[in-house]
Amino acid sequence: MAVPGDLTGAIGKYFEWMRPANMRHMIPERCSGCYGLDMEATRSEPDGLGASADRRSLVLVREAKGWTQRDLAGQAQVNQSTISKAENGLTELKGQTLQAVADALECPVALLTNPAPRSALDVSCLHHRRRASRLTATAKNKIGAVAHLSRLSVENLLAGYYDMPVLVPRVAELDPPDPVTMAAQVRDRLGVAPGPVPNLVASLEAAGVVVFERPLGSTAQDAVSSWPHGPGQLPLLIVNSGLSGDRQRFTIAHELGHVVMHRLPGEDQEAQADLFAASLLAPPEEIRPALTVLTTAQFRRLIELKPVWGMSVAALVRRAYDLDEISDRQYREFQLRLTNLGWKTSEPVDIPAEHPTTLRAVLERRLAAGESVADMARTALMTEHSFRRYFPIPSRPGALTAQNGG
Repeated sequence: MAVPGDLTGAIGKYFEWMRPANMRHMIPERCSGCYGLDMEATRSEPDGLGASADRRSLVLVREAKGWTQRDLAGQAQVNQSTISKAENGLTELKGQTLQAVADALECPVALLTNPAPRSALDVSCLHHRRRASRLTATAKNKIGAVAHLSRLSVENLLAGYYDMPVLVPRVAELDPPDPVTMAAQVRDRLGVAPGPVPNLVASLEAAGVVVFERPLGSTAQDAVSSWPHGPGQLPLLIVNSGLSGDRQRFTIAHELGHVVMHRLPGEDQEAQADLFAASLLAPPEEIRPALTVLTTAQFRRLIELKPVWGMSVAALVRRAYDLDEISDRQYREFQLRLTNLGWKTSEPVDIPAEHPTTLRAVLERRLAAGESVADMARTALMTEHSFRRYFPIPSRPGALTAQNGG
């Protein structure tokens, strides 16, 4: 899908808007992470051994590894009671014991001593989009911790190099608005022309939404998102890498629905976010003519619509159902046909994935300013190995600018 001229201009302005700004480095409730799912052992530098570990940070990093207290104690060769007491604030974890724990967790000591605000574990602002399969409690905690730490790293890296105004609206009320109406408001703020959204990620990044694509360590989890309340806080969508283009677009739209509509957890939020996503990608009156008089004999018609709207055949069928263009019986028949064709797991016609550029542009600016990858890893409170694994490091300064024709 080609990017229209007006959107290209907006993206150009977006890069011009990047300038130094002071931003708070805080981990909002249940949001941030980018450590550890399979990192190679790297000995931490002995800096900060005089400080003690922050108990909340210790919990986050341990859970990001998917470890129990016993697992960590075994890897660090310390007593489990030492880990338990440290996480409960009953003893200080410092000196060589802190170093051993940091080495076991494959993270810098500075990450464990970095204070996590109390709200980091107490307030609910993290949204998940997962598949039908259920995650275990350990897996949920792991992904939540990864999201926490990702936000910390992203905010640290953006500080001083990013000052993009957030243009998408956000509800002030506790009760969520009508998803269809909210989607129309967001499209208006994004400046999207009637019809399909050519490049959703580019549109969102030009409106101050940060999209971070990285492995989440589970195929059952498509994305997590957060938009903490407070000055200077940015909406962050963390999207699992490797998604098909159509699923990635719907997932990003779904997560955007959460952060603009939902301030507190509640019932039916997944359905509301789904309806928001469908309405953002295919507004009712714009998609309706393409779905009228649809029958199960017209899968070719749906296949032809898929690249036009950047939505899966399954999503288009659901759109027709939500707009009352097909009956309950027809919807069930469509679902049966999709299953029999094997399209519930893999559909024909690939939609190209969209790739975010905000973080890559910021890293390029840091490299151009003379920072090394090791410097940036320290800023992100990560080992250099894990930083290289999870962040889009440009091959050379100027590469992104040349790539985008700047």
